[in-house]
This record gives sequence, structure tokens and C-alpha cells, in this order.
Amino acid sequence: MIYDMRIYDLQPGSVPQYMKAVEEVAIKIRDDYGVKLAGWYYTDIGPLNRIVHIWAYEDYTHFEKAREQVRSDPRWNNEYMPRVRGLAVKQQDMIMKGADFFPGPQ
Repeated sequence: MIYDMRIYDLQPGSVPQYMKAVEEVAIKIRDDYGVKLAGWYYTDIGPLNRIVHIWAYEDYTHFEKAREQVRSDPRWNNEYMPRVRGLAVKQQDMIMKGADFFPGPQ
């Protein structure tokens, strides 16, 4: 497994709006292409308006294929992106590997 860890700093006060779009649209789309949610967090203490989401992929081949499928999905472009566009002010994206003792998403 590999993990796509994304860290976004959002516009002040927009975390609930972003989370709702992810819950209502993005998770289903990614799931349709075999991408599993491995973690989704937002700050309570520390840098405010920050979210961290982690998506699990089988390997780099699955990552590349699923990324293209998600990006070309009409629901992604017509339902999800209009709801979140402009909310992020800073973004980090890293591909991570899990430790041998980490069970991964169930």
C-alpha cells in the first residue's frame, strides 16, 4: 500500500464547508475507483483551518490510474470541484509508505 497524504490550509471558517463536500461527494467518487480513505483530520489545537486527509492505494500503478479516473469523472468536475474551489490557500501532497506494523485501512 501507498498513502497519498494531503495537507490543506483553508480559508478561515471554511473547514465545515470543505468537510461536507468531501463527505457528500468526494469519498464516493474515490471509492468507486478503489481508493480507500485511510484518515481524515482537522485541527483543534495548532494551525487553525488545517485539514489532513490520507488516501490508500494498492501501489503506484493504482495511484496513477485512479487519479486520472477521479479527475475525469463528471461528478468530480461538476459536483465536487465547484464546492471546494478557492477554499484552499496552501496545499502539500506527499506519497507515504506504511510501516510493517501498520494494519492499513480495513
